Amino acid sequence: MIRLRKILFVLFSFLLFSVTAFAQCEDPEPPSDPDAPYEPPACDLPLDTWVYVLLFAAVAFYAYHLYKKQKALSV
Repeated sequence: MIRLRKILFVLFSFLLFSVTAFAQCEDPEPPSDPDAPYEPPACDLPLDTWVYVLLFAAVAFYAYHLYKKQKALSV
């Protein structure tokens, strides 16, 4: 059990620190015409595109928690 916790901690730490690499967007060069209005493009954050993965992870964690609780009550 302790080994599983260590593995999950390392995995969570890696994901926590590496997610910032995915959150950066490229800023294109401003237009060469000085009279043209410059509007930087909107940056699509991974949270917007990966929200379904977060939802699935939350549901899976909740189902696992309920399963453990039901198993403890039946013993």
